[in-house]
Amino acid sequence: MIDNLQKLEDRAIDYGLLPFFSNTIPGFSVEEMTVPGMLFGSDNQSEGCWEWKGPVIRRETTAYGKFFRHKAGFVTRSLLPDFINYRRHAYPVVENSIEDELLRLIREYRNVSSTSLRQLIFGVPKGRRRPDEPVDTIGLEPIKIKRSCLERPLQNLQMGAHICIADFVYKRTGRGERYGWGVALYSTPEIIFGREISKCDNKPEESFGILINTVAEHFPSVARKTIENLLS
Repeated sequence: MIDNLQKLEDRAIDYGLLPFFSNTIPGFSVEEMTVPGMLFGSDNQSEGCWEWKGPVIRRETTAYGKFFRHKAGFVTRSLLPDFINYRRHAYPVVENSIEDELLRLIREYRNVSSTSLRQLIFGVPKGRRRPDEPVDTIGLEPIKIKRSCLERPLQNLQMGAHICIADFVYKRTGRGERYGWGVALYSTPEIIFGREISKCDNKPEESFGILINTVAEHFPSVARKTIENLLS
């Protein structure tokens, strides 16, 4: 059972694909593999898997994002070329869409939070703007995007393996103590792992088969259709 950072990374690498939360395949999640009380930490243990995922991501042995039916999980580096190959075929980015604009910004700024993306698109709210901060915004009038509607497009980009989470940043008290939930920094697999990570000689359907077989090796009694639905 997972009870420390190293075991979390080891399980993600061992399974190749590992959702964070329970799903349609019993036992196939960080949640179900973790010692009780240590998924989010406890009174006696301030940290748990939820905090350890950031350090695991920084080791660059796995990619992390909302990859499994819009829910979070890991994909090991060795499977990333096939994962990217299949998912980008299944979830293409439509030109001039919200996703297209967000992907352009993430590529340009390399590591950027959803808060920063909102500020880049809509500008910093007047009451929170520094005197020397520019008022100009990128503007997305043709898309008619609302300020509160970035989460779904960001999830769509993660499902398509166009972006992933590079790390998490935290708010700090005046004494420098960390508090609150971490805020995700978005990047692309190519920025994190190098341009070669998205090169794959397989056809998308062949890559999908490799992903399915990887899970089936660990859960041979699970129906193939169930695995397909979780990974598609």
